[in-house]
Amino acid sequence: MSLINCPECGTQISDKASNCPKCAFPINNNEISNTQTKVKNKEGCFLQTLNIGCMVILAIIGAIILIAMFP
Repeated sequence: MSLINCPECGTQISDKASNCPKCAFPINNNEISNTQTKVKNKEGCFLQTLNIGCMVILAIIGAIILIAMFP
């Protein structure tokens, strides 16, 4: 059993709870898991894009250095 934050009021509650004891917001454990998965997928996509961007910039800098060395 772990603690999760209520999406409505932010109170820490058990992941087994069916609703929040403070605000009575209904808790759907599948929905929370899907939300956390979606956030992780977006982060991974961002990091992949960032890595590709860095490689492109390094390739351009390398090409400029080669052109400067061999005119």
